[in-house]
Amino acid sequence: MKKYQLLYLSVVIIFFAHSCREKSTYDSSSTGIKTISLPDAIGKERIVNLSEVAQSIRYIPLETSDSSLLGNIPRPILENGVFYVTIRSGFKEEFMMYNIDGKFLGKLGRYGRAAGEYQTNLSSLALSVDYKSGNPIIFSTNKVIEYDKKGNYIKEVKSPVESTFNLMLLRVKKLGDNYISTLYDFDQRKAFYLFFNANGEAIEGAPELPKAQNRDGVKTKESNEVSTTVLSASNAIAVSTPYMYDYKDNTRLMGNTDTLYTFNPKMEKRALYHFEYGKYELPLNSTGEQRSQSIFLISGFTCEWEDYLFLTYNFGNNIPNGYTPPLVRGVFNKKSGELTLLERVTPELWGFNNDLDNGAPFWPVHISNQGEMIMPLSAAKFTELSEKYDSPEMKRVAATLTEESNPVMVVVKL
Repeated sequence: MKKYQLLYLSVVIIFFAHSCREKSTYDSSSTGIKTISLPDAIGKERIVNLSEVAQSIRYIPLETSDSSLLGNIPRPILENGVFYVTIRSGFKEEFMMYNIDGKFLGKLGRYGRAAGEYQTNLSSLALSVDYKSGNPIIFSTNKVIEYDKKGNYIKEVKSPVESTFNLMLLRVKKLGDNYISTLYDFDQRKAFYLFFNANGEAIEGAPELPKAQNRDGVKTKESNEVSTTVLSASNAIAVSTPYMYDYKDNTRLMGNTDTLYTFNPKMEKRALYHFEYGKYELPLNSTGEQRSQSIFLISGFTCEWEDYLFLTYNFGNNIPNGYTPPLVRGVFNKKSGELTLLERVTPELWGFNNDLDNGAPFWPVHISNQGEMIMPLSAAKFTELSEKYDSPEMKRVAATLTEESNPVMVVVKL
């Protein structure tokens, strides 16, 4: 209980406005916030070629051995020439490392309760890489474990707040010399974030920012609340939680508001982008029917590079329809301010049309700090696509695969 109270008593930080209608925040030219207008892009969908944003493409099979067998790997990471892959067997996780040519380098950390050992984390996003040092970091239940580039244990830092039956730590990221964490309170049905230092102590007195406005336009006291959406159906409750990702030495944070925020290493917050939905805006406390008629951003699929934001929208029952699932990819050009929605190359595949080598469509799940976009494909799927598309390199790589082979990493250089 004492640690639980730290969330409210010790952490004095910033408010993520709960309203989707804070228009006055975005109308001021002094804010520097850019608007990403979905209504302006609807009806202008087009096939976007990969060559419009990228230079080259590689197909890298991950080495297959008895000690490195992989299953599904939905969210791999590539940083500093190393692929980090998370695999799960039941409630147990393992973290594998491969070099840029696909050679198996070994496992990162090990399962357990001792120093340097990790426990189960229900997120596929438990692993990240520190921008400053290049060291891999694992978030495990209530602590952060840091390793060197060879996978040797360096240190661990305990979070000042522990997960309990009613409180769950969602994710932790290193930010400069400190850490930022997102949490969810099941009793209040609210998400929060907090900062803590290398000693595991909550950091008080975060920088003051202009007060946000609530939906009635009344100035509100700033706090550490992050807006979320809670959907109830009979006895089941689904929670859409905030998403954090790294962009260089900053941490980006998106709740279910219409704003993408950034935190710099000094823990200063700034709003970067406002997502405009117009008539497609998702109401707060929406019903299932309202959600199907609305369009909303799936923040957990967001990737970013110097010139672009790569976005995924759930279009529900809106046009363009006929897609299963009803997901539409979008590319926002940060220089021109234009959002382009991607028309699917085929109904079952979405992403960029691969005109670099006439291979399969591509869409990134991660972008490295070196500007490398990656997409994993299982050996079976890669072989299937190599037969469908006219890429000599895909066909060459596919000829080396078997049913037991590990996935292939598609790496595209921006």
